[in-house]
Amino acid sequence: MIKMKVNQTKYCLLLIAFLLCATAHASDIKIKITKAYLNIPVGKQARMKLIKIYSGNKERREFPVQLAEQKVDYWIFIDVSEFKGQTITLSGYASTEALKRIYQADKIAGADSLYKESNRPQFHFTVKRGWSNDINGPIYYKGTYHLFWQAFPFGNSWYTAYMYWGHATSKDMLHWTETSPALMLDSLGSPWSGTAVIDKNNDGGWGKDALVLYYTAFDPVSGGKQVQCIAYSTDGGKTFKRYKGNPVIDSNDEVHSNDTRDPKVFYYEPAKTWVMVLFERDGLSFYNSKDMKKWTKQSHFDGLYECPDFFEMAVDGNPANKKWVLHGGSSEYFVGTFDGKTFHAEIPRQNYAQGANNILYAAESFQNMPDDRHVQIAWGRIEHPGMPFNQMMLFPTEFALKTTKDGLKLHATPIKEIDNLNIPLKGFGDATLREANLQLKDVKPGPLHIKMTISTKSGQSIRMFYQGNELANFTSQDLTNDHNDIEILIDKTVAEIFINNGEQYIVKRLGPPATNTGLSFQVDDSQPDNQGPFIKKISVYNMKSVW
Repeated sequence: MIKMKVNQTKYCLLLIAFLLCATAHASDIKIKITKAYLNIPVGKQARMKLIKIYSGNKERREFPVQLAEQKVDYWIFIDVSEFKGQTITLSGYASTEALKRIYQADKIAGADSLYKESNRPQFHFTVKRGWSNDINGPIYYKGTYHLFWQAFPFGNSWYTAYMYWGHATSKDMLHWTETSPALMLDSLGSPWSGTAVIDKNNDGGWGKDALVLYYTAFDPVSGGKQVQCIAYSTDGGKTFKRYKGNPVIDSNDEVHSNDTRDPKVFYYEPAKTWVMVLFERDGLSFYNSKDMKKWTKQSHFDGLYECPDFFEMAVDGNPANKKWVLHGGSSEYFVGTFDGKTFHAEIPRQNYAQGANNILYAAESFQNMPDDRHVQIAWGRIEHPGMPFNQMMLFPTEFALKTTKDGLKLHATPIKEIDNLNIPLKGFGDATLREANLQLKDVKPGPLHIKMTISTKSGQSIRMFYQGNELANFTSQDLTNDHNDIEILIDKTVAEIFINNGEQYIVKRLGPPATNTGLSFQVDDSQPDNQGPFIKKISVYNMKSVW
């Protein structure tokens, strides 16, 4: 998880103090739970308040929320189906009138417009309500894809002391069903980023094929301590239990830092051992375990930070020639060898995405993928003003490790399943830029998928626009002269551009529209049309909504 490292501990402690002292008097209301959800009004200008749920005399949950005292800007919800038939008490430093605006229902407030909001991406994953960030432990498990992420369901801002693990499932990595959170807070703190694995040999003792989550617990009360913990599921990922022996790694004192987080775990078959890659202070440490609980540090690799991903790939598709790829929170990576204990880089640091360091972050690859595919999904750091949700996930990309004139490089392309969303809209070829603009006049703004092949001469560039704003500027440095395959994904707030089958991957925020036009190319009136550049072929598709 990316952190605000400056004054992080001070921030969290002040937050807690603020929550507890937000108003002078606490209020309580009782509700007999007969419905699935509590709908909670949020005011953007309201002070943050800590709300607690009691069942009987036992505190069951607590969460911070900008509970609306006056104007309601949007609604959030919490699933309270576990309390059905019980009378719960809601308690907080808020007025009784504000607490009484919370109501129960079998639908969330705004369900009639859910996924239809004006600024809601239509084929990128976003949460129903609240904030989302780091991808956690994507995995293919018993015929279903599971996606976890860092979630703050109680508002559109980021509160590190109250993060959950969000959870969604899918059959195709396109259409996701958001379920109840997989992890909430416990006595060790907030569950931060980590990994999901399948214990195929029952090494941990929780049952064969148990779904096991490794995560960092962050405790703001203890000064920001970060320790590594386990939760597991024996019901197919519907519910998770914490391991009673948590934490399994507490290395804060050893590394002289509280920055010990984001465990990436997998089974290393050659040595019959589990491997954990853990961010510690200034780089990534490698641990081993036979029983998934007792871990021994083996080595440390400097220079990569947070949210590690680590996997082995065939070079040029040759299974007899494989290399390991290691990267941290950004799209920077190293290629090298791994013996189960130590990673040795063989090439200098590379970057598989351009212009994306401030957008693409905390990417993780799906474990246990069919057909040995290497598919990764990343957090897209993009604001969504005016929406009841914030941030998004980028479109899943499939990796290939290829030999190039500059050495081994990762190439990223959209997963092939994207074609299932395509609705053919416009296709033509052998056109100048001016001719292409005439053809594209009737392409309206909206979620689009564009595949095109272009040809340029040395020194030429192609500027492409969407809704009057520059979408891309392809220069001679980006392109070969004769044949360039370009694929572009356009959703409400993001564009993802892939050049020559993933040689380059560009992620770009989409700003407010400058015009109502769709796609167009800039035409240089001083350049004769017959001198190029040329659109050799282009296909434009509308995109079906995944919702």
